Amino acid sequence: MIKAIKLPLSTLTIAVLSLSAPSALAEKTETIKADWDSIATKQIPEWLIDAKFGVYTHWGIYSVPAHGGPDYVRQMYSPKNRKGVYEYHTKKYGSLEEFGYTDFIPKFTAPKFNASEWVGLMNEAGAKFGGIALVHHDGFLLWDSKYSRWNSKNMGPKKDIYGEIAAEVAKYPDMKLAATFHHGRTFNYAYGELKDKGADASKINPKWELSDPELGDFFWKKGRDSEEQFNSDWYGKITEVVDTYKPDFIWFDGLSTSMKGGHPTEENVTKAISYYYNESAARDQDVVVANKLAANFNFPDHVGLKSYENGRDMPEHQPGYWLADRAIGYPWSYVNNKTYRDGPDYQVDSIIDFASRGGIMFLSLTPKGDGSIPEAEVEIMKGIGRWMKVNGEAIYGTRRYSVYGEGPTKVTKFVKIKGKEKVKWDHRKLGAKDVRFTQKDNTLYAIALGWPENGKLTIKTLNNDYAISSSDKIKNISLIGSDEKIEWKRDSKGLHIVYPEKQVGEFAYSFKIEVEGDLIVTEPDAEHIKKS
Repeated sequence: MIKAIKLPLSTLTIAVLSLSAPSALAEKTETIKADWDSIATKQIPEWLIDAKFGVYTHWGIYSVPAHGGPDYVRQMYSPKNRKGVYEYHTKKYGSLEEFGYTDFIPKFTAPKFNASEWVGLMNEAGAKFGGIALVHHDGFLLWDSKYSRWNSKNMGPKKDIYGEIAAEVAKYPDMKLAATFHHGRTFNYAYGELKDKGADASKINPKWELSDPELGDFFWKKGRDSEEQFNSDWYGKITEVVDTYKPDFIWFDGLSTSMKGGHPTEENVTKAISYYYNESAARDQDVVVANKLAANFNFPDHVGLKSYENGRDMPEHQPGYWLADRAIGYPWSYVNNKTYRDGPDYQVDSIIDFASRGGIMFLSLTPKGDGSIPEAEVEIMKGIGRWMKVNGEAIYGTRRYSVYGEGPTKVTKFVKIKGKEKVKWDHRKLGAKDVRFTQKDNTLYAIALGWPENGKLTIKTLNNDYAISSSDKIKNISLIGSDEKIEWKRDSKGLHIVYPEKQVGEFAYSFKIEVEGDLIVTEPDAEHIKKS
């Protein structure tokens, strides 16, 4: 167990800085105040709507034991033995008195971590923004921080992990830098699955590291450790990353529940976001904060970019632009002998379907404890990249069309979870009769999610009764990636397309429909979608 002398805790004077001298962006941007209505005036950047696809990682101390997932620190003390973590831990490492969570830190040396390889793989997959989860609920920081001794530069890898990632992202002109923060849930988190959540761990077992007040700046025990200091440090960590690494995109996990408990306080959260927006605007940087699960989880409904975990609880016909985050394979972090239910076809189909509905996909890798990316994940990422390299023009820079698509496959269904009906998304059964639309520069893209056995496709939506352009005439249809001329005709039953003789590409097939006149685009019509 780490018994380093507890460093003096920092104090922080919080100031909302005003914008500095004029620039093109700063002149157009009013100073964002530390309240939700003012924060909500910040628009979603066009670059993010253009990007459509980003990648990050879940990686940290919990990747060393590689069992259960990133909640290891909480579950190793659970008498319920959730995910078998307690049993696994005590059999492999000994009793909780002998080997605690902090004892994994000297093992977290990450000899195979290579920021160039990580970011290079993100770029190869076609991600237009990339980064890492800088800190998970356990509170261990993956950057060089003055606000906590528990950071990757000071111990473990002895590297500024995020600094190295940021430097690599900067080498790609078409990539932006992402940062995700999960430490809003750190306060009392490790104690959350004790028999009594409010229990004093020292009365359960005084030999546990959870009982050691000298480790209070890591475990943050309610009733023992300073909530005021936690709040100050939480804010300091955010502003430190903003000032040092200048991320283009920030995503927070689980702040709604934490704010209700006052750690962090709502005041500190609004101050941190307004600080981020104002500092970024002052340097002509157009940024945004994602609002995970909107009012159900983080911030008020009108704030930031709405973000849904793998589409969870998201209505099928979501207005505007939004983001869906998911792991490349569950659980959210690497575990021993991890298997992957889904390959690159599933991820590509999801990117396409989300893009057609106004969505941006944020995919998490799960590197191993040694810092290497599992080979299965490398292959999935390369598969995504092969498709994006050929078909990217039908995704990047596109916008929603009047209709998201058509086809027989439903990707949403209602399921009961704890007695409540929830929306669940599943892209696994999409096929050749399912079509998704995107549009850009007077071009309509119709992406078929499979290659039909008969080599033919009928798009019912685009029949003669549907006005595609001001002239309602199609100039040409081509299949991206193929040199063959595409035969097509249009009648009252739809737009009929004949595929080329030679199959090209994999997973999904993008037809480029060029029109005469101006493409007619209206607000997405949910009723029409349901009928098609």
